[in-house]
Amino acid sequence: MVIRVRALLVAALLLMTMSLAGCGHYTCGAGFGDTTCGSSGSPTLSQGNGQNTASAFVYAVDQGATGASNGTIDGYELNASSSSFGAISSYTAPTIPAAEGGMGMTVAQKQFLYVGFAGSLEIFGWTVSSSGALTSISGSPFPATFLSGTPSGIGQDTMITDPAGANLFIADTFGSKIYVYQIGSGGVLTSGTGSPLSMPSGFEPVNMTTDGLGKYLYVTNGNTGTHTGTSVAAYAIGTGGALAAVPGSPFAFPMWQVKGEPTGQFLIGTSGKTVPYAGVDDNNLYVFSIGSGTGALTQVAKQSTVYAPFSIAAQSDSGGAQVYSFGFNDTQTAFNPIEGYTISSSGTLTADSGSPFSGIGNGSWGQLDQSGVLLFVYGSFLDTSTNQVTTQIAPLDVGSGGALTQPITTSTIATPGFWTVTDAP
Repeated sequence: MVIRVRALLVAALLLMTMSLAGCGHYTCGAGFGDTTCGSSGSPTLSQGNGQNTASAFVYAVDQGATGASNGTIDGYELNASSSSFGAISSYTAPTIPAAEGGMGMTVAQKQFLYVGFAGSLEIFGWTVSSSGALTSISGSPFPATFLSGTPSGIGQDTMITDPAGANLFIADTFGSKIYVYQIGSGGVLTSGTGSPLSMPSGFEPVNMTTDGLGKYLYVTNGNTGTHTGTSVAAYAIGTGGALAAVPGSPFAFPMWQVKGEPTGQFLIGTSGKTVPYAGVDDNNLYVFSIGSGTGALTQVAKQSTVYAPFSIAAQSDSGGAQVYSFGFNDTQTAFNPIEGYTISSSGTLTADSGSPFSGIGNGSWGQLDQSGVLLFVYGSFLDTSTNQVTTQIAPLDVGSGGALTQPITTSTIATPGFWTVTDAP
């Protein structure tokens, strides 16, 4: 029997022990969306609104086989020319601490890859070549003793960069601090001005984002048990990554996750309320305007969704202003179809044609590439006959008006853990 499991990163990372009891896994359908080509004949990747469809790379934490002394960073390539998605050719996987899924992973400037490990208290960094090869950054791994306060898998966005890739932000959840690093020549990390920043009393930072222009950092105060939030703190990003509280921060909007969009005018958020976590669904996305010159937040829209958003992805670097939501159903028997919305200049969300998108790969977590041409979606399922967990990533094509298709077959990755996407440098 094959059953789908909740692909929440918290649960997925706990699978490193392969002990499923208490991990909150939910039975789902037998398979990961549609793993066949989205059209007849040989699969082809569309031109995605006329944007560049050069190769994109996906990097994922491979926790290593049971008993192994080291894990690796595995690399996958989507090749637009051949319409294929699989392991990077002639790739040498760098070693990392074993049996740990990481506490965050991100790419800066399409050329520097970073991942943090709470177990070893280190941040590893590599340069990304045009072929996808990884080379260790000078000084890596960087010591980071504060990572003991950020257990693996609490939130999808506990480690992020600004759109320009000038700063690396890391949430110390239980230490109630934000650590800032400047990203220097060759990707070398140095402590940012005023780092670490202490959060307001009782504030546990979980997910972070910047506005689309990289002027402000937004941090949610999260309840990691119910996957919900209580408020959003806002900071102006200054020279050297210095953070200054925005007047009125924190704002009393109960968001679990927020995302910026390209213009820097709006944030899109989800409360995170779903039956599997909070016992209740919130079938809405929320839109907040960003005060010009202030960074203050004001709610301007509330968009009803077909399904309760468990997590969201939005384009905050370039390309079209799109937002996608992901989740699993109340009966815990399947991942819900992905929903897509277009953001107007006034902050209104309009459902994309064909949304919710059925018959394509789905899951609980998605990431767009920097161009906005590709959406990658992560999920896991459990074969109870073998007690083996399978983790997969589905590459989707973002077409005109945000419509999603899957012209390339879903790929299986080695183990659950953090992952990230980047276009070729």
